[in-house]
Amino acid sequence: MRTIPIIFGFFIIVKCLFLILVILIQTPKKENINQSFMEKNSRFFGIKRTNTFLENLTWFLSVIIFFLILLFNFFLKLNVS
Repeated sequence: MRTIPIIFGFFIIVKCLFLILVILIQTPKKENINQSFMEKNSRFFGIKRTNTFLENLTWFLSVIIFFLILLFNFFLKLNVS
């Protein structure tokens, strides 16, 4: 029963590292001169869809980490008592 919090802790660390990687891959939202040029090309190369996918993945990973932390605390309290 003591290995369950260790497994959840490992999954939390892996998901956090993956979330950091996804955030670093995303393009910044600020606009500049090149942004107007890139918007014309983004329709053809799918850059806009990639950014929305990465944004949705960021939210999904955040929710997963939240619930993993809640489960981690629940199993940790079961082991203490």
